[in-house]
Amino acid sequence: MWRIRSFLNTDPPHLSKIWNSHHAAAHSGSRCSVNLWDHCVLSKLYFRPEHLLLALDENDLSVGFIHFGEGMHGAPWAGQPNVEEGTPAHFGLIHALCVVPNPEEAKIAHQLIAHAVGSLRQAGFARCLAVGSLAASIFYLGISEGDNLMGVLQSDVRTSEWLEHSGFRMVADMECWDLSLESFRPPVDRQQIAIRRTCSISRILEESHPSWWISTVLGHCDQSRFHLISHGPERSEMEILYWYPDATIRGVDSYTARLRLPKIGSDETQRERLICLIAESARQLQQERKRSIRVVTTQDDAPMHLLLHRLGFRMVRNGRAMELASDQVVGAGPSAAG
Repeated sequence: MWRIRSFLNTDPPHLSKIWNSHHAAAHSGSRCSVNLWDHCVLSKLYFRPEHLLLALDENDLSVGFIHFGEGMHGAPWAGQPNVEEGTPAHFGLIHALCVVPNPEEAKIAHQLIAHAVGSLRQAGFARCLAVGSLAASIFYLGISEGDNLMGVLQSDVRTSEWLEHSGFRMVADMECWDLSLESFRPPVDRQQIAIRRTCSISRILEESHPSWWISTVLGHCDQSRFHLISHGPERSEMEILYWYPDATIRGVDSYTARLRLPKIGSDETQRERLICLIAESARQLQQERKRSIRVVTTQDDAPMHLLLHRLGFRMVRNGRAMELASDQVVGAGPSAAG
């Protein structure tokens, strides 16, 4: 057994070492320095030390951690227009699970998961999602691959096995799509030409969002909003949001613009207008030397895939959203399964 305790102010160097070791073993380029921990995670107003647990071995060395808490509505990529921002989503969420590679790693992970799920159940949460959530992630944005919106990355086999041994099951396949801006050219056809004749693009640069909640979640990021404005009379037809980590923060990718898209329906006219809005905004981002645009979506979102293909996006990585339902208990762990 390993001793489990909550976060202390002296822990960032240990957290950084565990994160980097874990992600290197998963063939991920994600790194989280002490500076990033301080700047992008621990400084958040909603961070709670009791929700970040560390596992220590017999020599009192940190060998793993789990970060969990409550899912929150109103994330800037969630697309939930009728949900009040910053309100509880009524499910628990494992934000991160990292263990230093070692022969006992599965047992360490299982003990951490059991502690986290136990705390969430005591708090009254019937459901628990892992790792991160497209609808409610509020940590590790701009740090982890897929920005903590994709569940468990396909390349992170270790974490998938640990969660499965603990009773978690896949509930959605996730995909991350990238658009390279180095050679991007907007689609041109009669529909797109007609839209450009009757509409214009308006941009709002925002250091802070009018919503206090999104400003808090993206406090370490810059934001840009683009509106499609129709003429006669002028009105905003639709809006998209880009966000990217502040370029002054060392160790983050500020050259990739993350894109939040509205829900895409079956209306072809609206889809063509959205294509025009994304294409024109991409041209502006090109001028600012952004290298790519990233979108995270579910594998079964066919309308979204059609739109992304039309613009030249390509799918670059997969993930799995996982869940432990209310009628499930944390499994006996790898020793019993083996």
